[in-house]
Amino acid sequence: MGVAAVAAMIVVGTVAPAAALAPATALVHDDFSRTASGWGAAPTGQKYTLASASRFATDGTAGTVTLSPGANAVASLPSVSQLDGTIGGTFSVDRSYTSGNGATISLAQRMKPGYQYQARARVMTQGRLSLWISRTDGSAAKEMTIADPRTVATGITAGKAFHVEFAVSGTSPVKLQARAWLVGTATPAWQVSANDGTANRIATAGTPGVGTYLSASSVATVVRADNIAVVKGTTSTTVTGGVAVTLPAPTTPAPAPAPAPAPAPTATSVGSVPVGQAAYAVPSGAIYVAAKGTKTGTGTKADPYGSVQYAVDKSVSGKTIVLRGGTYHEYVYVPSGKALTIQAHPNEAVWFDGASLVSGFTKSGATWSKTGWSYDFDSRVSYTRGEDLSRRFVDPSYPMAGHPDGVWINGVAQKQVASAAQVQAGTFYVDKAGDRLILGTDPSGKKVEASTLAKAIRVHGKDTTLRGFGVKRYATTLAELGTVSTEVDRATVENLVITENATIGLFGWAQGHTYRNLTLTKNGLMGVGANKANNLTLRSSLITGNNAEKFNWAPSSGGLKFSASDGVKIVDNVFRSNGPMGAWFDVSMYDITITGNTFEGHSRTGLLVELSQKAIIADNYSVKNGRGIAIFNTGDVDVWNNTLAANDRALEFMQDERRQEVSTLAAKIPWVVSDISVSNNVIAYGSGSCPILSQDLSLKKYGNEFGIRMDGNLYWRTSATAPANFSCWANGSAGTRSFKTLEDFRAHTGGDKASKLLQGTSIVASNFALTPEAKTSTTTVARTLLSPVAAAIGVGTSPRLGAISSY
Repeated sequence: MGVAAVAAMIVVGTVAPAAALAPATALVHDDFSRTASGWGAAPTGQKYTLASASRFATDGTAGTVTLSPGANAVASLPSVSQLDGTIGGTFSVDRSYTSGNGATISLAQRMKPGYQYQARARVMTQGRLSLWISRTDGSAAKEMTIADPRTVATGITAGKAFHVEFAVSGTSPVKLQARAWLVGTATPAWQVSANDGTANRIATAGTPGVGTYLSASSVATVVRADNIAVVKGTTSTTVTGGVAVTLPAPTTPAPAPAPAPAPAPTATSVGSVPVGQAAYAVPSGAIYVAAKGTKTGTGTKADPYGSVQYAVDKSVSGKTIVLRGGTYHEYVYVPSGKALTIQAHPNEAVWFDGASLVSGFTKSGATWSKTGWSYDFDSRVSYTRGEDLSRRFVDPSYPMAGHPDGVWINGVAQKQVASAAQVQAGTFYVDKAGDRLILGTDPSGKKVEASTLAKAIRVHGKDTTLRGFGVKRYATTLAELGTVSTEVDRATVENLVITENATIGLFGWAQGHTYRNLTLTKNGLMGVGANKANNLTLRSSLITGNNAEKFNWAPSSGGLKFSASDGVKIVDNVFRSNGPMGAWFDVSMYDITITGNTFEGHSRTGLLVELSQKAIIADNYSVKNGRGIAIFNTGDVDVWNNTLAANDRALEFMQDERRQEVSTLAAKIPWVVSDISVSNNVIAYGSGSCPILSQDLSLKKYGNEFGIRMDGNLYWRTSATAPANFSCWANGSAGTRSFKTLEDFRAHTGGDKASKLLQGTSIVASNFALTPEAKTSTTTVARTLLSPVAAAIGVGTSPRLGAISSY
């Protein structure tokens, strides 16, 4: 993105001349009360230096930046240099986004060539405003996120103004704080913050920066910025009533406004940009690669290296490798000690493809054979190399699921069968004994491709980034742990499409990974997996159509399966139609944040948290699943402000005889259901007979011993008998006890005192937003949000019902 910052002073109330509005500590103040091309100079005397100067103008009331898709525009104030200070601003964009990743506005401080801190505010689809803090280390291609994104406001529509502020102070560590909020609402506390004590911290004075960036997948946009100000110290730049004031940063958040009505969903609001549309800047000194499959070239734009692996071998740590458009049929290993960025050339389609073109088939009866086919991929299914657990993973109804071979004819996947005698149109057989590939569809005049590689990319270099390309059709066995795998600390994987691979698309272990804006689809077993991957963040990704080979739902399958990891954040993703399982967190996960996601269309469970401890599950939609949300042998969970609709069972709490197997984790993660709070959820029942269930499979505990606290929920069912039960509750040796009404359930559990059950007309619309009629229940039903829940969602604590993000 480069610098994408517009720093501004915030004005509320009477408009006054710039000099009157500027706080006494202001170094810069600019109200743009002039008309000119470019931005010229602020009334306080500082001149702007512009990159992409033709995009800047002033119209007498604001500074404007006109952006085409993929463009950024940068302004700086080189006459200003300070160590500690605050910049802030008022912004708007001239459109509402229904696709792409929207416009990013950033406030930059301590800028010097190649280095800066920035608070980034992104206006996204569905009117969301996301805020995060990052640091640039030497070039625009080397950006490190140091405070994760969070949604801080909704309802950002065309012309809707909002404020952003960014404060930086200190040297060891450097303290960074940012906040953003709608014009006309109270100033919140700092919403995103971090202390940078790393060796790469920026501990010297620098200039503020001004600029914007527009996603390559969004439509042309004009950004308006008003009242640019830079002030000394970490004080607010806000003024009220046209009178200059300098305010200390508030310490408590003000209530957030009620969210805007949810718009209809858009298919492109999450996931990667299409392959060929990524537009990352190419830094000076970049290494170029062309898809030749050769160890040739010098790595320049005029004479690119002939393969990615050759470029990796030739590169030193810190380099950016730029892939020219084409198909790369290779396996790439990034070794230890090399922190590389591997990215597609702007607007060029780059695919890593594990399949090769195949020709030379001979007809024999009703089939066609290719002789000399010696590819022999391991069909044993296990996370451990050499072990075979196919009996657990493979559904007997789909016996070839564990065989990673793949064949495509004119792009259409063919089905693998177990013998030559079974081959018919649309199928193929790999005759290992006879070294033959046998097809049931006539390949004459058609493009035939078959998998010949097992792995695409393995990352062993810390701080490596992969972005902007596609990965498909690798015959990845389960023991390879992902067609793409990040196996050391702090990998960034973004804007990748990973599809049609034999088992797992993407897998991570080690700590600090950032996965964002990914499309993981049609992979044989699972979209994404992780183990011992502390502080991993998965954000704004589309995980759909995985478990394409129809493996058993257990031990692992579906959209996502993570285990043995602390501090994982799963934010603003869509999990849709991944067979039985959507997202599954299992075996000693701890401190999980699951917010802003959609789990839809899974035959068994949309979201399962099992054998783990401490989770926030908030602001999610779980719809049209077998089970909406399931909590199994897990404690310390807050289930707040979710919308659960059309699931056979909305909520499930299960306990069995298993207890923590690692003695050192017994106190931290005991594998016991306890301390569960369930509030402010909208729960529209489906057809299942027990829409809310607690159950002890060892037939010892009663539901009231599970430590489940339910209150402030809005329930709905078609009628008093559809479904017949309101809930079913663990009942010791008797199994479960059913309750027909909320009143009966409330009397038995002592909970749900403020909850309400409606019957008849549905309480959710077709897009699962709460209907206006049902929304009137908010004042009597909803509870004040727990502070950790509100912080995780990025809103105030004022009562509200159901998911806050848009479906």
